[in-house]
Amino acid sequence: MSVPVTSTSDQRALITAELRAGERLLWVGQSDPSKMLGFHDRWLVPFSVLFAAAVTTGLVLAIRDGAHPLVLVLLVVSVVASLHMGGGRFLVKRHRKRTEVYAVTDQRALIVSGRVSRETDIRRTDRGTDLMDEHVSVEWNDTGDLDTLFWGGTDAIRQYANTGLDGLFGMRRDFAFYDVTDVVGLLDALEAVAPR
Repeated sequence: MSVPVTSTSDQRALITAELRAGERLLWVGQSDPSKMLGFHDRWLVPFSVLFAAAVTTGLVLAIRDGAHPLVLVLLVVSVVASLHMGGGRFLVKRHRKRTEVYAVTDQRALIVSGRVSRETDIRRTDRGTDLMDEHVSVEWNDTGDLDTLFWGGTDAIRQYANTGLDGLFGMRRDFAFYDVTDVVGLLDALEAVAPR
């Protein structure tokens, strides 16, 4: 089970355990746990309210009319899904923000949560940076291969990034540092290892 990381020394200890011989740590930080709403919430919040209202109404009507048990089960599952979309996903997002530690070394970008560690080559040039409201998010394009697999590909994956719905049915496909308040520290570390 992941334990919330509360101090810079805890963050450094978690990352130090992941370092390779000779690897140099340039930056360590976390996502801002107070920033819960993101870009995609402008449509996810109203949609989840409408979806919850629709499936709850359907469930009430189905119970009243004595619908087939399979219909009731499907509606109950839909109600639970709507509750996760409306509120549960924020619990997932808050947990990630409190337990995931981001790091930049001279070789890799790391995301470590205590039980899971993910990494990417720091010299990759397919990253995007988004500055917004005194926060920075840096995202590497780990989903480009999906463009050939199904309609929407990368965009279909990214629309749920940093919402608490990403990775719902398996490992998250995106690799990103979200909502970091140490804008200067992170960007300076990335610039220090950028290919020349």
